[in-house]
Amino acid sequence: MIRVLIVAAYASVRAGLHALLADAEDVAIVGAISGSDELEPLLADDPPDVVLFDDNEADGARVLEVMSGSEAGLVMLGDDRRDYRRLAGLSLHGWPYLHGWAYLLKEADGLEIAGAVRAVAAGLVALDRSLVQLLAAAAPPTQEDRAAVAPLPGAALTAREREVLQLMAEGLPNKQIAARLSISQHTVKFHVASVLAKLGAASRTEAVTLGARRGYVTL
Repeated sequence: MIRVLIVAAYASVRAGLHALLADAEDVAIVGAISGSDELEPLLADDPPDVVLFDDNEADGARVLEVMSGSEAGLVMLGDDRRDYRRLAGLSLHGWPYLHGWAYLLKEADGLEIAGAVRAVAAGLVALDRSLVQLLAAAAPPTQEDRAAVAPLPGAALTAREREVLQLMAEGLPNKQIAARLSISQHTVKFHVASVLAKLGAASRTEAVTLGARRGYVTL
């Protein structure tokens, strides 16, 4: 079951999104809140698998900031077909690093939203079909763009990445790390990839060694 938290400024929008997902048997709505002030403690205490966010000018930037440290994927509903670049740019520069995200227009129907939720929960990226022409017309990536895809070695590890690295140092495989931290193996896999990239390590053993030198783990 995919646990979804709805974030929308207006009660009518929250109710509408809840209704659109009512027929999705593999989706469970775990809450519906108005904005970032309520979102932050929920992500810290019991993060959902996916946040379904109806973007708005007043709180949009803050919601994305709060999401930056979360393991939850994001389905964002917006008005501007070019706004998907906000998420793409954040993704390229470290958020949501290898986590799933989606950008749909606000007129998306229930099937489209449910499909995006499933894709994001699986760690994929999904875009509104109307964005295909924009993508086709986009300029090819430069060498600098390609270099920006991976985080630079030396970038600070998040609190969750430090936990994963410590358990790697204890010799635990992904399955046991997932059980210990109560997260999916899929999420563990992405955290491990992020740790290796940030430390500039070619293997788990090298990551543990480098992490110990930098004070991230205790051997």
